[in-house]
Amino acid sequence: MAPVAVAPVTSTDIIRDIKASVARTSPDTLLDLLSQAASCYPDHELGFITSSAHDSSIQTKTFAEFAQYARSLAQAIRAWGKPTGSVVVVYLTEHEENMAAVWACLLAGLVPCLQPALSAQQSHKEGHVGHVRGLFGSATWLTNETGAEQLLSIPDIDIHLFSELKESAATQDTSEFKAHEAKVDDEAILFLTSGSTGFSKAVVHTHRTILAACYAKGENYGLTSETKILNWVGFDHVAGSIEMHLAPLLYGASQLHVHPSAILSDPLLYLRLIEQKSIEIAFAPNFLLAKLARDLEKRTELFGTFSLSSLRRINSGGEAVVSKTAQTFAATLKNLAKDFNSSFVIAAGFGMTETCAGCIYDGIDVLATPPAHEFLELGAPIPGCEMRIVDPADGVTLRADGESGELQVRGPMVFVRYYNNAEATSSSFVEGGWYRTGDIGIIENGKMRLSGRIKDTVIVHGVSYGIPELETHLQNVEGVTHSFLAAAPYRAPGQDTEGFVVFYSPTFNLNDEDAAAKLYATHRALRDVSVKMITLPPQQIIPIPLEQMEKTTLGKLSRARLLKQFKEGQLAQHIVRAEELLAAARGASFVAPTTETEKALAGIYAGIFNNNVSDVSAADNFFELGGTSIDVIRLKREGEAAFGLPEIPTIQILKHPVLSDLAKYIDALSSKGGFQEEYDPIVPLQLTGNGTPIFMVHPGVGEVLIFVNLAKYFQNERPFYALRARGFEPNHPFFGSMDEMVSSYAAAVKRTQPKGPYAIAGYSYGGVVAFEVAKRLEAMGEEVKFTGLINIPPHIADRMHEIDWTSGMLNLSYFLGLITKQDAVDLTNPLRRLSRSDQLELIWKLSPPERLVELQLTPQKLDHWVDIAGSLIECGKEYNPSGSVQCVDVFYAIPLRGSKADWLNNQLKPWAGFSRGEPSYTDVPGQHYTLMDFDHVPGFQKIFRSRLAARGL
Repeated sequence: MAPVAVAPVTSTDIIRDIKASVARTSPDTLLDLLSQAASCYPDHELGFITSSAHDSSIQTKTFAEFAQYARSLAQAIRAWGKPTGSVVVVYLTEHEENMAAVWACLLAGLVPCLQPALSAQQSHKEGHVGHVRGLFGSATWLTNETGAEQLLSIPDIDIHLFSELKESAATQDTSEFKAHEAKVDDEAILFLTSGSTGFSKAVVHTHRTILAACYAKGENYGLTSETKILNWVGFDHVAGSIEMHLAPLLYGASQLHVHPSAILSDPLLYLRLIEQKSIEIAFAPNFLLAKLARDLEKRTELFGTFSLSSLRRINSGGEAVVSKTAQTFAATLKNLAKDFNSSFVIAAGFGMTETCAGCIYDGIDVLATPPAHEFLELGAPIPGCEMRIVDPADGVTLRADGESGELQVRGPMVFVRYYNNAEATSSSFVEGGWYRTGDIGIIENGKMRLSGRIKDTVIVHGVSYGIPELETHLQNVEGVTHSFLAAAPYRAPGQDTEGFVVFYSPTFNLNDEDAAAKLYATHRALRDVSVKMITLPPQQIIPIPLEQMEKTTLGKLSRARLLKQFKEGQLAQHIVRAEELLAAARGASFVAPTTETEKALAGIYAGIFNNNVSDVSAADNFFELGGTSIDVIRLKREGEAAFGLPEIPTIQILKHPVLSDLAKYIDALSSKGGFQEEYDPIVPLQLTGNGTPIFMVHPGVGEVLIFVNLAKYFQNERPFYALRARGFEPNHPFFGSMDEMVSSYAAAVKRTQPKGPYAIAGYSYGGVVAFEVAKRLEAMGEEVKFTGLINIPPHIADRMHEIDWTSGMLNLSYFLGLITKQDAVDLTNPLRRLSRSDQLELIWKLSPPERLVELQLTPQKLDHWVDIAGSLIECGKEYNPSGSVQCVDVFYAIPLRGSKADWLNNQLKPWAGFSRGEPSYTDVPGQHYTLMDFDHVPGFQKIFRSRLAARGL
């Protein structure tokens, strides 16, 4: 078969024809675009739902109002005195702020560069910021207070706060303001690449490339001035800014931009907004399709309740769309829709930062036309774009129709260059202006689909992770022959997101007598490292004897070759042998469930972890299987239903994670109609590993569930115990003093770990308790090598005296996610005028119902919880630190009030007076109440573990 390149022919006429179809004057620059939108469609709206919108309320600005707002900001920016064409790094979180900042920079004659969230790792963050400074020859950042806090430790940065810019703009008279006059090939907006395999490159898009993309997208989507768009992708992403804002704005389409956290925390909001705003075009990457399908397909009570007839198309990009996932999602929407005849088109797309987001699409009704492949086809290029498949070895030899090879694209929407990086620009293009995407694809009958990746990354839920960095850490696992390990991206059939396979040569013979135990330990360690690095275990771990692991002449393992062998079944014998050995290792410790309670629990465990019930052992530990704080709530609910119990206390699940132990507890609970244990503050969250155990003291709310997700990162490394306050269980009195609490905790720690060295840490209020426990242990003659103090100063008495019942309830409610931080501030004074019962009622009404269910809260439990927190406050009112410990490690995040610099220098550094050794002060991501939540704990655990290592633990 002769080689072919399947694609529409690019010509200037195509773009000109598209422009001519738009019934208005065609803008030549983005500034013309904004002016046109404001004059032709002054009353069309931009809507925003922010991260802090507790009730998902929509804030709106008309096109005319927004254009005027951007002009006032631009005039304030001019006062900075920056030369025309200077780069401004825009580092903001809300869509409206990002959008306004970008337009203001353009109007002022500056070039905005959109900065995604900075790394939580201090060294990488500092390296990136330094790289950006060198790349642009300056470092002007426009950010918010949180962003400024992250940048404080980095010198030579010119930081401007968006809040101050707004204040300045509010006083501006823009009647004489004259916008910058841009040229079509001027730099317009810069976008930073993910930097997954090194520091980011800055992709240069001009007014010409962006407008070309906007025209072509509008033609492909069928955009008109009556179209309504829903976007929840961050504005720093090229899809959020160009695909879902600039292109619709060109055609006068109204837009609703929602902060990602609002959709991810409440998937139903996605459907409610489609219904409420008659949305026609929305965006949802594969992992959100999967999440929505999982969360909603069994919600039969919602079937037929949503009006979704307006929805014409859902764009999906970021990672390949699994056909089965798309079909399940579409079927779920069909069930939820009032009109059962509704059809739902999912347009899987291919695009990159370098192509102004999606440039190849194929919108299909997946229920009416069942997909032919495991992943949805990506279809044909948008007008003006071409695609071809070539031999990746030379980058130019065309592949035949149906054969895989390197995907290349070209067209007027492709970027012009990487900023200040001629070498990277040159290597990204081949003769004829073809851009090398780095992806492996197949073109068949004019439709393209991806089949792999050339680049060394794996994409998990839309986030890129570097394969080389992962391999570096996996190489150090005991049992792995050095330099004989490779990891390759791979998506298993039916899998929702991309994963990876690990190939390695073991240091031991697979036929040795102890091979089963060694292989089990090695594979467990490889999984642990993978989860810590990229939040996901390997799809498959394949041990290959050293003599059968071939290297290239350059001494490298070929990932592509190994993956090809795996897919073709050539490694089947190694996989079978590994499974035999692992089964033998598991069998040695397997205990079959025998009692009815154990068997019922085995079924629940199997359902939560998607295992066969026959594979669940009575000796299985819930958390070692991978249980999270969310899984604990599910186990609690399903257990209560299965055993007909009014309540299984969450703490008892934490204390009895082994299936057989939990079964005994449930039997006792059922037989006695209640079960009263003596108070023990120790809650074992993770018991594997031989390292020095960690004892983590509760924050001021007294509970320890917040540590569950942190503890899992220490599996097979060291035990992780939490200390929980007294008073949660019936007939257990509150602590009456700090001394009583410390005595109880120190005795419990000694009971659990009779001899040192010890590692003690505490979060917030728990930090001062941890310090006192460490002192007490040292007074007993024990060594405490690590005392971790997380975002708490040594002097807390004044703060304790400021907290009354009302503020204590608000603090607890915010900590539990029942209200927002702004709610806690706004309600402080109004609530004090209400009775205690009325205060509780108001908080209850404000709380998200799904969160109340998740926490298994009742008004009575919340009331009692506030009393527990209040008792801890009373213990701290007369606390005055004294004495010292061997050393302290202070971890600091954004404080509840004030700047991070003041918090560190004036509040936290006095810990030096209570440490005999040199204290450490380590910046951690997040704010006081969020530093250990699901988003921040992956970064926190890396930093925390590094400090343990620095102390010799």
